[in-house]
Amino acid sequence: MSSEHSDEGALEAQWSERHEAGAKTIRDLINELKGFYVKVGQVIATRSDLFPQEYSRQCASMIDSVNPLPFEVVRKVVEDELLGGLPLEEVFEFFDEKPLGSASIAQVHRAKLRTGREVAVKVQRPNVERRLMSDISVIKTFSMITREIFPVDYYLVCCELEEQLQDEFDFTAEANGMDRIADALERGGRRPVVLVPRSIPGLTSKRVLCMDFVPGAPLSQLREELKRRGIEIEPGSLAEQVFGRKLLSSLTEAFGVMVFEEGFFHADPHPGNIFIRPDGSIALIDFGQTKQINFKFRKQVAELMLRVSEYNQMLGEEEKAKLFLQSLGGFAKDMGVEFLPSAGPSCAGALALWLFDSSRRELPDGYEANELSPNCPVRDVASFPREFVLLCRMTLLIRGLAMRLNVGWSLADAWKKYAQKLLDGDLPGCQPVAKRSFWRKLLKPLKRVA
Repeated sequence: MSSEHSDEGALEAQWSERHEAGAKTIRDLINELKGFYVKVGQVIATRSDLFPQEYSRQCASMIDSVNPLPFEVVRKVVEDELLGGLPLEEVFEFFDEKPLGSASIAQVHRAKLRTGREVAVKVQRPNVERRLMSDISVIKTFSMITREIFPVDYYLVCCELEEQLQDEFDFTAEANGMDRIADALERGGRRPVVLVPRSIPGLTSKRVLCMDFVPGAPLSQLREELKRRGIEIEPGSLAEQVFGRKLLSSLTEAFGVMVFEEGFFHADPHPGNIFIRPDGSIALIDFGQTKQINFKFRKQVAELMLRVSEYNQMLGEEEKAKLFLQSLGGFAKDMGVEFLPSAGPSCAGALALWLFDSSRRELPDGYEANELSPNCPVRDVASFPREFVLLCRMTLLIRGLAMRLNVGWSLADAWKKYAQKLLDGDLPGCQPVAKRSFWRKLLKPLKRVA
């Protein structure tokens, strides 16, 4: 081995050692602070494409293994909040004392009703609402004080998360959202591309939710589960590629229905909420965070998907593609996106490609796809509209999965059919979108180039 390679290996080992030490410090701090800060750890754990693997590994337990409640506490919450004082045994034939998973707001137990139906029971932690809302208030205040320092207005992001977090404490609303999305995915008698459990009528309260049990393993634990079965899938292997494409296809199709047909979507699809069932199919759980988007915004997103998909067909037409990307600046501003003075002429186009097409490693105007790069297009965004915050969070989580599985994936291309149906009025409750002045402005310079 050459001295150059030896030096590189030693440097890499030093970085790994420093990352490991830093990751343990972050993990211990989050475990001490608890509350909303656990959700920060969940972001670190699920974005292994963004953070060094040492950090993602140390925070992995925060996805579904956060300090479980003693069973005596669980029993009391269920009996008081759901059963009106009845003993647990009056309604449940079996109730597993060990939780299937435990997170910052609630934990889930496997159980069986007296009717023989297998269920999962989600139980909210006592007094958690006050603690988490206090945490987000502190973070929101900090982001307001420092909003002129950071390139993105995180105060607006925190406001949106605060609003969503308030809804997350009401399990009745979660049950309604879960059932609504299950209905949307099965509309017209179609077979749903992902399974969504349904709530059990009469067994839901604000702090306890009883729903269908979904067998399988969360995506966050899939590799370990396969190892227990004696199955090894090597990172970067053909098997991982095949699995990754099937997973991304199922999630993309499901979210296409949610966003464009229903205008209501699961806003927290991290790997702990994505289940791989024994037959290999996909299930989506935990509907504590959902987002309703209005029809005008849906149409704008649909138009944007068609534009990005159309750009992907402009190979070899550099000048036409350049003008096309620049024309998206006005459209982005119409959607409520504001850019810094430093933004390049194609920043809006680069941002759209970055958000909705993870197959691209290079972006126009010298922008880079790496989220931590100072040349990432999001660095030139002053603020997003609030409707965009959770939509972007969802697309970035799908982007993170694609990057982690090393699969080139274009959400825009996959969503094109849903976007076109929405604009043509072919989806339930939709009217065709008239050709507005935006299209004439967009196409006029392109005709000159052609």
